[in-house]
Amino acid sequence: MPYEKLEISTPKPVLSWANHPLGEKETKMATNVASLPFVFKHVALMPDVHLGKGALVGSVIATKEAIIPAAVGVDIGCFTHDTQIPLVDGKSYAIGELARSKKEFSIYSCTATGRIVAAKATAKLTRNNADLVKVLLDNGEEIKCTPDHQFMLRNGEYREARDLTTGTSLMPFYSKIDKDGYTLVQQNYYRKNQHGYNHKVVDIIPLVEKQDVYCLTVPEYGNFALTAGVFVHNCGMAALKMPFKSHKLEEKLKQIRLDIEAAIPVGFAENKEVEKTVINWQRWADFKELHQGVQRQENKALKQMGSLGGGNHFIEVCVDTENFVWLMLHSGSRGIGNLLAQHHIDTAKDLAKLAEINLTDKDLAYFVTGTKEFAAYWHDLQWAQNYARFNRDVMMNRFKRIVEKHVAGGKSTKPLLEVNCHHNYAEKEVHFGEDVYVTRKGAVRADVEDYGIIPGSMGTKSFIVKGKGNVESYCSCSHGAGRSMSRNQAKNVFTLDDFVRQTEGVECRKNEEFLDEIPGAYKPIEEVMSQQSDLVEVVATLKQVVCVKG
Repeated sequence: MPYEKLEISTPKPVLSWANHPLGEKETKMATNVASLPFVFKHVALMPDVHLGKGALVGSVIATKEAIIPAAVGVDIGCFTHDTQIPLVDGKSYAIGELARSKKEFSIYSCTATGRIVAAKATAKLTRNNADLVKVLLDNGEEIKCTPDHQFMLRNGEYREARDLTTGTSLMPFYSKIDKDGYTLVQQNYYRKNQHGYNHKVVDIIPLVEKQDVYCLTVPEYGNFALTAGVFVHNCGMAALKMPFKSHKLEEKLKQIRLDIEAAIPVGFAENKEVEKTVINWQRWADFKELHQGVQRQENKALKQMGSLGGGNHFIEVCVDTENFVWLMLHSGSRGIGNLLAQHHIDTAKDLAKLAEINLTDKDLAYFVTGTKEFAAYWHDLQWAQNYARFNRDVMMNRFKRIVEKHVAGGKSTKPLLEVNCHHNYAEKEVHFGEDVYVTRKGAVRADVEDYGIIPGSMGTKSFIVKGKGNVESYCSCSHGAGRSMSRNQAKNVFTLDDFVRQTEGVECRKNEEFLDEIPGAYKPIEEVMSQQSDLVEVVATLKQVVCVKG
């Protein structure tokens, strides 16, 4: 469905993909945002749009030289134009050239077990005039990238370029051309005891120069090899398509749910014991640099890593139309992310008051680029988004092991597809030829070939999608069905009998505490999907059979 331009008088127009007129409060909220002086070009509203705090949930807001601290964001790490990428055709190409081609190509990726495989990828320009560092390797190679780009370590974990140190061992990529012109790729497990096996970091040098930068999207594995001989992370709810069919789940659903609830804390709960993977997370070292208002929360943040939270967060076992099993979860940055956001929102409100800025809604207080407050906020945004991403990884690993215990005898299996996408976040991006900050509040990036997840409610369908790169939506789509009534309304309208009926066939806890999440409180997901056919194409249609909520 094409968008419609709302008939409101604002400095910047509002384009809506919703299939209904906005209510009075929703219209006022859209008007407030579109009237801010730093809004770029227009505001885009996704099909699931509904009331939020400050800005509508389901809105995409591009801004110039300012940002509203109403979302959690992460900067995308990227490489300079001339960075060489080895393709499976045996040749290496500059990443900038691959971006200009706008075509899909095959690169080398590293699986969770360390095996090197071929994978599909696309490239694009991600940032103009970006800050850079130079990573020097002991094989003589030099890599120019943004300070935040993640490199794969020898143990399979990731670390940002700025956090690499001399002697850090990176995941190596060895290849050569044989006498017949074929590319030979050396699997890493064959060279464990040979000299020079690990490509180690020699130095990290901050650069004065700035350049436009590019990155790859690799949906299946999330990383790619550089010709320089190392693996790096691609631009990153989470979902895994598992290599087994639904009959494996028969008579096991309730025990799977109970095991998930025993292994992953929900609601306000936290882990009683902290696993080694969590303790070793590299970004704990940066905690002391976060806002002073959270400095007493480090131990709580540590214990909450690997926990679900409440509200609309969930863990689900799903089955697609071909009867393949999917694992899907939705979570965020837990209490620490919420606390960071609130401290910065309060700071923005105080600044607006001091500057005598007359805001129609105090929740639209903002930071201006070039100020120390903006820099502090952007730093904490990135930390919180990294926390959220790693939190999903920890939970998904536990979740996957539980399901494998019941259907594969505990044997580790390789997913057929992995999807990981952010919503409620901000990024630096290029749109209509200009650098802007894009805040997707309850929206998902849907650029060409981007994989995304659009869940319905806990008793309806969900969808795995691929973006079409619609420029008017700032390459975005909805992040779900969107609420049709508030949580309090749902609790007053529906009964426990309604909840049991609407979640029939789903293994979940059926009690009154979840009435606010009843499917009837959400918009029909099929209608929401029909309103964004110009934004995404459907890759898989899922129906949950197990649902765990906080």
